[in-house]
Amino acid sequence: MKKLIVFTCLLLAILGLQAEELTLEKVKKIASKATSEFNSKLKKELKKSKRAGGTKAMTDYCIEDSRKMLEELDKKLGSKVSIKRVSLNNRNEKAKALEDEIKILQSFELIQKSDAYVPKQIVQIVDDNTYKVYSPIEMKSRDCKKCHGLEKKVSKDLKKRFSQVYKNDKGYGYKSAEIRGAVIVTISK
Repeated sequence: MKKLIVFTCLLLAILGLQAEELTLEKVKKIASKATSEFNSKLKKELKKSKRAGGTKAMTDYCIEDSRKMLEELDKKLGSKVSIKRVSLNNRNEKAKALEDEIKILQSFELIQKSDAYVPKQIVQIVDDNTYKVYSPIEMKSRDCKKCHGLEKKVSKDLKKRFSQVYKNDKGYGYKSAEIRGAVIVTISK
């Protein structure tokens, strides 16, 4: 039932893009709902994987299924809204930030290193018809650090698994509360 309500809200928000003017507040609201749905699904699936088989099962989910889940959500959002996950230190080539996205990701890092408040969203106006809304991904759990933490603390088995799948793996080196990347929701008129 909860999924149906969230999906209905997202669908109504998307349809609202066609019917009325797109304001900054609407853009932020649509992006917030999409990001929240993604984060909720990812968290749920990782918990389920952890119960089923611990860190190895969580790693397998991230490698094999998290991208599929993101692509399914992207399709569900429709042609005027898209969602993706990116990082400056990506593990998966498909999560590599574009040139304009790099600048925003660097700004998250700069804000954090300045001991300033990191905003929940940064809205980039790409052109008259397109917005990108960035929501930072923080290292919040111990489970995240098992794969994305300091490289010397990641188990050899996990590093071996990642190196088999990702040829240019740069997904290590994060400490608690650091920004690891962003979820980007692109919204077009």
